[in-house]
Amino acid sequence: MDAKLIEANDHVVKARDALRRGDKDTARDLGEKAVLLVPDLEDAWLILVAADPNPEDALAYAQKALELNPASPRARKAVEWATAQLKHARLAPDRNVPPETSPPPDEPVRRLRSEAPAVALAIPVYGKSPAQAEEKSNNRTLLYAGIVLGLLVCAVLGVVAWLAFKGLFASVLSSNQVIPTQGVLWAQVNVPKPGVTPIDVSAFAPQPTSMAAVTTDIPTLPSGIPTRVLAKTPTAIPTEAPTSTPGPTETPGVMAMDVIADTPTSVYVPPTAAPPPAAVVASLGHGGTRWIDVNLSTQSVYAYEGDTVVNSFIVSTGTWLTPTVTGKYKIYIKLKSGNMSGPGYFLPNVPYIMYFYKSYGLHGTYWHNNFGTPMSHGCINLRTSDAEWLFNWASLGTVVNVHY
Repeated sequence: MDAKLIEANDHVVKARDALRRGDKDTARDLGEKAVLLVPDLEDAWLILVAADPNPEDALAYAQKALELNPASPRARKAVEWATAQLKHARLAPDRNVPPETSPPPDEPVRRLRSEAPAVALAIPVYGKSPAQAEEKSNNRTLLYAGIVLGLLVCAVLGVVAWLAFKGLFASVLSSNQVIPTQGVLWAQVNVPKPGVTPIDVSAFAPQPTSMAAVTTDIPTLPSGIPTRVLAKTPTAIPTEAPTSTPGPTETPGVMAMDVIADTPTSVYVPPTAAPPPAAVVASLGHGGTRWIDVNLSTQSVYAYEGDTVVNSFIVSTGTWLTPTVTGKYKIYIKLKSGNMSGPGYFLPNVPYIMYFYKSYGLHGTYWHNNFGTPMSHGCINLRTSDAEWLFNWASLGTVVNVHY
């Protein structure tokens, strides 16, 4: 195990904490120590990008990080950020932070700064840039000016309306209704009252009729219109009490059920990975040596002892936007737990980490359970129990073979 790499990684972690606290001086010192220990450690250069107050030095650090890892999106964003800071500093020199005047602590750091390094934490933005702050201030000024202008327009319109309708308002407010008090405004009219005529109620007395036969004269209606004759027919008065007729009764339904023989369901079987090439097995599988095979096509990890598989796991590797690297590597550091961060994410206390190439590693996963589908930013996600088994089984220097 490279003790320098472990110490450099520890400096990077402490530097990130210092940056989160706003202590850029401490972060810069820790970043310089990490770069002196491991010059090709991308994260150390990115720490310097975020911590250095000089835009030119920050841009140089960012370019160095991009040179070490041309495919790194963090390094590209660091270069873009440092370039924007440098442009703003040149356009507004009075806002520039004066370069550090104190001498470097030692000659290696002096040489480090002269070689134009580069860097930052993922995206080194810990607040709004001066350009963004100025743009926000301009927008606020425009908003206030618009509000004031709108109030002035409303006031002018109100004055104009008052002047235009002043006469009308005055006439309405000062008008008095005058009721004439002279002259005859009414006349007496004789309205006749309705008279009361007595009514002969004998005309409304019921006349006896014979129920034997009723003859009704029906006027003839025009042809084509149906007619219906209604005649009074004596109805018989019931002499017996009506018998109760039972209503419909509810018939209980009958449920029929056919018993079907139990049909076994298929048990989930993990995808069978294509074995690594015979040449790889021959080169890594001699003498019962332990090594790890990662198949990106089937999202599987196999633990080998020689040419024998002793355990296998379903995993989640990098997506097409953040793919997992391929090739043969060796585990260079093992951490029982640690923090992981990148553009747009921060994962504290990730369990059972085994780094095999830069920031790529195998580790446990507590934030999703969608194994078998690419989900990660490039690392190999295992269930926490599987990661613990692999962590205890593998050791520093164990080969990790990654392929499709």
